[in-house]
This record gives sequence, structure tokens and C-alpha cells, in this order.
Amino acid sequence: MSYKNENMKMIELHENGLDIQFRIRENGVVELADFSSQEVKKAVMEPKEDICYPAVEIHRSGTGSLNMHAYKNNINQSSVDFVYENHELKAQAGGKELEIVMISPEKLKAVYHMRLFDGVPAVQTWTEIINEGSEDQGLTYVSSFMYQGISRGGEKPYYKKTDIYVPFNSWCCEAQWQKYDAETLNLNGMVVDGFNHQGYGLNRYCYSGKGTWSTCEYLPMGIAEDRETGETYIFQIESSGQWLAEYGSAQGGNLYLALSGATEQEHGWYKNLKPGESFTTVPAGAAVVKGGLNPAAAALTRYRRKVRRPNTDDEKLNVVFNDYMNCLMGDPTTERELSIIDKAAELGCEYYCLDAGWYDDGFWWDRVGEWKEASGRFPNGLKEVCDHAHSKGLKMGFWLEIEVMGVACELANKLPDDWFVCRHGKRHIDNKRYMLDFRNPEVRKYCRDVVDRLINDYGVEYFKVDYNVTMGYGSDLNSDSCADAIREHYECLHQWYEEIFRDHPELVVENCGSGGQRMDYGMLKILSLQSTSDQTDYLYNANIAANVASAVTPEQGGMWVYPYEDEEEHVIYNVVNGMLLRPYISGMVWKLGENSMNRMKEGISLYKEIREEVRDGVPFFPLGFGTLKSEVLAYGVKAEKNTYLSVWTPGTTEAVIPLENAEQVRRVSVIYPKEEMCGYKIENGNLVVKTPQEKAARLFKIEMK
Repeated sequence: MSYKNENMKMIELHENGLDIQFRIRENGVVELADFSSQEVKKAVMEPKEDICYPAVEIHRSGTGSLNMHAYKNNINQSSVDFVYENHELKAQAGGKELEIVMISPEKLKAVYHMRLFDGVPAVQTWTEIINEGSEDQGLTYVSSFMYQGISRGGEKPYYKKTDIYVPFNSWCCEAQWQKYDAETLNLNGMVVDGFNHQGYGLNRYCYSGKGTWSTCEYLPMGIAEDRETGETYIFQIESSGQWLAEYGSAQGGNLYLALSGATEQEHGWYKNLKPGESFTTVPAGAAVVKGGLNPAAAALTRYRRKVRRPNTDDEKLNVVFNDYMNCLMGDPTTERELSIIDKAAELGCEYYCLDAGWYDDGFWWDRVGEWKEASGRFPNGLKEVCDHAHSKGLKMGFWLEIEVMGVACELANKLPDDWFVCRHGKRHIDNKRYMLDFRNPEVRKYCRDVVDRLINDYGVEYFKVDYNVTMGYGSDLNSDSCADAIREHYECLHQWYEEIFRDHPELVVENCGSGGQRMDYGMLKILSLQSTSDQTDYLYNANIAANVASAVTPEQGGMWVYPYEDEEEHVIYNVVNGMLLRPYISGMVWKLGENSMNRMKEGISLYKEIREEVRDGVPFFPLGFGTLKSEVLAYGVKAEKNTYLSVWTPGTTEAVIPLENAEQVRRVSVIYPKEEMCGYKIENGNLVVKTPQEKAARLFKIEMK
């Protein structure tokens, strides 16, 4: 039975296109009663006499669930033990921050943070837990974001109208979304003896990051769309390690969304919080808009630009040549590097990154860790290569995998075990690598000394920092749980990067986790650009290019442009892959004839002309997300004045692309290649493109009236 009580307090925020309301119940429980788009009008969730929807879920050891069992994380007794104490809304540069303070009988203080950003329909939330009592308190789950009212507008129940987009991610096949309706995922009520027990279903739908590859199986984000009202939620969990995204039926017939870092149930996470200690969750970002996928993606893109570290690289969008992919593939020598540097300068690149293999004469995989040049590869020293790059006007970069040491590294075998991730009294080994534990200050100092030495001795201004292995379950050395060791490792790693940027503010660091296996905004709030994949096939690379601006901002999405055939359409396809992201130039440039080199130069020159618009624009997906079965792929960037659209035809020669506000289009033109070499027209509100062959790509510019 629902009821109203005038004694209940409300905290209301109505700005940036959002309606947000917190309700403080008579018993002191704080509920998030509304988190919705102002464009979708609906009443605030009415309070239920026997049901609470706590704004924060906090599970302590020794407590159990309320009214329900199984695996759902929205129903623990501990959560309703926390009662309102006070709140404050503070003005900040570029927005506001709401803090709500709650306290439990055990003197655990919970401070719920919600940060708002001017002009962006999104918030960032996190929770801080402080033990102000006299006894240890065991934490097993703390939510970063919890809302138990998804898709509650309109007339239909949520399970009849909600689409859930699941962001599958894997090595060389990143950002491959699939859309399911809620009933397909079994997110409906439970019917027993003809009675519909809405909210009492035991099941949920969830996906998670399991180790230190945060995006090995899924991206830490998601989308839920109400087909009836058009209201669309999009979110991300800003964790570089373990995380959980969970949907389930809430009591009272609602759909809940719970976002968190590691949990006991899914990851074995446990934190013993001693008196005077505090714990802070990983942040989560959540936006809600009306209009479906494209407005949601635009909102999250603008949010990501608000929360990341300001840096000149994301302003300039430097063009980088990297000598690895379909190029030297980790086998550099002075002779090879000098000739490729000449090609990179001729193409118009601005940075040159020397990738893997520079630190060992032979098989280097299991010998990484000391980061000293191999004399057999560089008989006159590596500085000769760096000086040559500088003489060509290029800034120099090196590949590093700073968080690991190979099992054959002589230094690794001289160091104590507490430098490394350990379990059961042994160092953890993954693919012939030990993993350094950044909780150890000696480790952080050693790695910082490496970075400073390479900057000072070689004039390095760019690092591609890779992470090709994972510590898996974590470390049981000096930790409450293996999962908590992962969390602490990443807190220390993020701080390590922040300290480097304080001393080297112009340094550019590329985030690479075996391609896109650590593509998260724990890292990307700090580092300026992301390696999106290790995919070596240019055709499959387009499947990633067409979707990956959902995972990162366009200007942070490093996309390989690496032709390996001296054939015109092959080169064009490669260039289009990178034009509306951040092109990483590579490939068998020594194999390219004059025409192919000119096509590359043309693309890089054009990118420099439009990159400021890419930097400020928002992504859109006119055909929805592409799949590996798609015969046509399309991805665009909508800037203030112009719209740019990449079209690929991997399985056909004709593409039909719906145009938003087609009647307002003044002109459509192919801008790459500059010789159009394809047919196109606007017909019935669509851009119809006829390519000269299958496996072709073109870049369009759309100008509005």
C-alpha cells in the first residue's frame, strides 16, 4: 500500500535536463526516489509502507538480506540501518556536488556523493564509508550507484518495454554491443499460483570485470532504453579492475540498476574497516536522456570530457606513428627505425613511437623489466634513433609494460617477493610474467626512476604503456582479500600517474592493455588516449572503429591505420577507419607506392583540418551498433557546424543510411578520398551510397542549412 506523509523530507535537484529527488523516510532511510530526464514527465516514486529503496547499498559481514534471498544486491538489512544525518549542496567549478551523510548504529558513517556538471545530463556518484566506532567492521558490498526506478514511466510495466544493451568486449573484437529486451533476459516478475510477485524474482542479469583486465569480457558500462517513453539510461563504472553492473526486479514492480566495484559474492572482495579507517568506492557515471542511443552516447561523451584530466594532447589530437602493428611487430633495429622514421615524417606524423622489442637482442617477452636498450639492435645506442626522429621534427615515444617483469629478467630474480603479486606463498605468473604490486612504495619508486631516466636520457615525450597479462584474482599478500589488493594496486597506480603528470605536464601516455583490455575511465580520466585493439585485419578493424566511440571519446580512441597492401581501396579503407577517432599510423609503409603514399598523406592532412571538430563533436550511430554480420557499417561525429560520417561496405556495394533532419541538409560531399569514386544521393530521408566494390569505405561531410 502506498502512502504520503508530509513529514518526509525531500532533496530536489532540477537542472541540466535531470530530475533528481532523494526522499528521507520517517525512519531516516535515504531513498533515490527519482533519477530521470526532464523530457519524460512522470510522478516521483511514491513511498511504500513496507518497502525501502536505499540510495546506497552497504553490506556488512554478519548481516543478511531483507525479504529475499539468492544473489541480488539490492536488499540487504545493513542498507536500511543507515539513517540520514545531514546534507550539503556545494558549488564547484563547472557544476555542483551533493553530499548526503548517513550513520549506522555501529557508528559507520556513509557519505554519498553526487557530482553534477553544467549543461550535461549526467552525474558522477561514489560513496565513502568511515568507521567512527570502536570495533572493526567488515564490508562485503558497497554500491557506487543504485537506482530502483528504471523504465517506470508510461503505462506498460518495465519488462514489456525495456531494451538492455550489453557491451561485449574481447581481444581483437572490442565494443561489440548486443541488444536484448528485458523479458529475453528473464527480468520479469515471478508468478506463483496465479499471483504475480513483482520484485520477488530470484534472478537478476549482471556482467562484470573479473581481474586486472577491466574490459576483457565486457566494457564497464551499459545502456537501458524504455521503448514506450524513449527515456534512455547510459552509465559507466570507472574501475580499472573488478566491477559489477547488475539489473534486477525491485520490490513494488520496478527495475533496478546497481553499479559497484568488486563484491564478495562475485569477486571474493572483503574489506576489514578498522576504527578510524575509511573506504571509498570506485566512481560511477550515469546519464539519462530522451531519444535513444545517439542522445545517450552524446551525453556520456560530454560527461567523459568533464571528468578527465585536462591535457594538451586531447586538445591538439597529435598524429602518432607507431612501428608495431603490421609493421616491425616487435623486431626493431637502427636501420629499420631510421628508414621508417623518414616515412613517418614524410606522411606528416607528429609523434613517433618505438614499440616492443627495443630492450632485448633475442626473445624479449619473458625478459622485460629493466628497460635498457639492446646493444645488438642498436649498436650506436638508441639515442641515435631518437636524435634522428627529433631531426625530422617528430617527438619521440617508447613502448613500456611498466607493471610487469619477465620470469627470465635477471633483476626480477634478485628482488623480494613483496614487490610482486603473490598467492599461496608464491609469485603469480601469467604468460611468463610476474606482476609488480604498486602498493609497494619501492616498486613505485623503481618504475618512476625508469620513466624519468628515459625522459632525461632520450628526450622521450610519449609512452605507450601496455599491460599484456593479468593478475587474475589478486594478491593475498598484506591484504584483507585478494580483490581488495587489486583495488589498492589501482589506487596506487592512478596516484603514480598523477604524480608523473605533475612533474611532466606535457608528457603523453597512451593506455594500452593488450589493445583494448583495460579500456576504462579509471585509466582514461588520467591518460589522454587509448589503444582500442590489437586487431591486425583492416576489415575487422572497421567493426571496432564503427562502435568504439561508445567506449571512449572520439579523440581518445586510438585506431590503427596500417595498410599492408599497395592497393588503393585497401589504403582508403584503412584511413577511413581512423579518421573520426585518433589515427595511429603504422603498416608496411616500405611496401607502398607513390599513389598509396599520397592517399595516406591526403588522409592525414585532412584529419588535421577536421580534428578540432572531432575533438568537440559527439558520436552517433545512424544504423545502431554494427556487428560482425553487418554488411554496412556507419559511424559519425556531429560537430557544431558540420557532421562527418564514415561509411563502410564490407559485405555489399550499396549502403542506405538514415539522415537526421534530412530536410535541413544543404550539401553532402565525399571528403576522403577527394576524388569521390562512388555514387551517392539523398533519397527519402536517407543517404544512399554506391561504392565501386565490396570492402570499400568513404568519409562524408554533411552540411546543414
